[in-house]
Amino acid sequence: MSFLIKDKNFYKVLFSITLPIAAQNFITFTVSLADSLMLGKVGEIALSGANLANQLFFILMIITFGVTSAAMVFASQYWGKDDIYSMKRVITIMLRLAAFISLVASALAICIPETVMSWYSDDLEVIEAGASYLRIIGWAYPFYSITNAMASVLRSAHVVKISIVIYLSSLIVNVSLNWVLIFGNLGAPELGIRGAAIATAVARVVEFIILLIYLAFFEKKIHYTFRDLFVPVRDYLGAFLKTGVPVVLNEAIWSIGTSALSMIIGHISTEFVSANSIANIIWQCVWVVVSGMGNATSVVIGNSIGRGENKEIILNKAKTIVLISAIMGVISAFLLMIIRGPVINFYEVSAETKALAYDLIVSYAIIIVFQSMSVQYVVGIFRGGGDTKTAMFVDVFFLWTVAIPLGALVGLVLGWAPPFVYIMLRSDEFLKNIMSFIRLRSGKWIRDITVHPIEEN
Repeated sequence: MSFLIKDKNFYKVLFSITLPIAAQNFITFTVSLADSLMLGKVGEIALSGANLANQLFFILMIITFGVTSAAMVFASQYWGKDDIYSMKRVITIMLRLAAFISLVASALAICIPETVMSWYSDDLEVIEAGASYLRIIGWAYPFYSITNAMASVLRSAHVVKISIVIYLSSLIVNVSLNWVLIFGNLGAPELGIRGAAIATAVARVVEFIILLIYLAFFEKKIHYTFRDLFVPVRDYLGAFLKTGVPVVLNEAIWSIGTSALSMIIGHISTEFVSANSIANIIWQCVWVVVSGMGNATSVVIGNSIGRGENKEIILNKAKTIVLISAIMGVISAFLLMIIRGPVINFYEVSAETKALAYDLIVSYAIIIVFQSMSVQYVVGIFRGGGDTKTAMFVDVFFLWTVAIPLGALVGLVLGWAPPFVYIMLRSDEFLKNIMSFIRLRSGKWIRDITVHPIEEN
């Protein structure tokens, strides 16, 4: 394996970014787990309602991630060039877009929650429960989008620890208020699913406040201020849109596709929805490190291109990362199989749902090996390298042309067992890896996409 990078600093930088992001992801996962476990004690209607209601948040999260990822492509390369002026302009574009998108999502959640829920379920009780959740949580979407976008783009400058502070504080607030408001402890009213929504909304506001305090008093690398929100950005907008639109479209189309998978599951059975919700929580538990490395890869590759490193060195870095991710995928699959029993037994759901979740994890374990590599290709290597059009094509083409039609066929028409339906719903992961490997070897994804307008006085 002559391509393996021998420079210890490469691994040091990669994992110094990966591990804090993984810690942040684990904290976020813990919040989801706490919500799921507590709502599971309320009942399967509440659990399914919140899970399906959060599909709108999932779409918002993914599109925000797309805008942020587009900004990180530029920010990472500008950081490698030590061009803070241009980096701040890109951040401004990102924050304006994130605010607009989140306001649209808020309007949907607050104004037509029943309509949104009807996209995912035919069960009137689940629709009613989910709608009550959306009416509350919708107010918090803008706080989430701005906080997440800014905390994420700071990683381009290797600022990662603040994310842990933000999301650890959010965890404490969210879980504490869940315990109080879902079950009516400490004299509070017993609000069930609405209590979970209030707890999450308050936690989002706390995250936002902590971010503002950090930017105002502690951030020393970029020095982004409130005034920067209003600076002219037209010199950067064209390049941002050319590279960024494919990323945003990628995440939007992918999130809608993934949401379509949830629609298919929702129309098969409520038990499948609950079991998949439980299986997804277990998957998130082991996914945090792999996901963290995807984001770190984008930064490492972008910084390397910005510094003008030799293409062969950048290509070898990418190959080394894919090998590491394959090993991590195998380890993650084994971990899924080990922890599935203890975690599933925490849930107070029917025996049928528990058995289904137990079997679903086998399907998740098979898929995660391929997901571990594809996330490095799409999110890390191709985007970090500036080749966002290839990343978009690889990520969405097979999802819409293979996975969704095949999953709908075997699940809704042929009536296959849920574990086999799930494998068909994620069958795009196998094909994505084949096409990505071919593109990786070509080296054509390595691109410097930065622009350098003359600074204003």
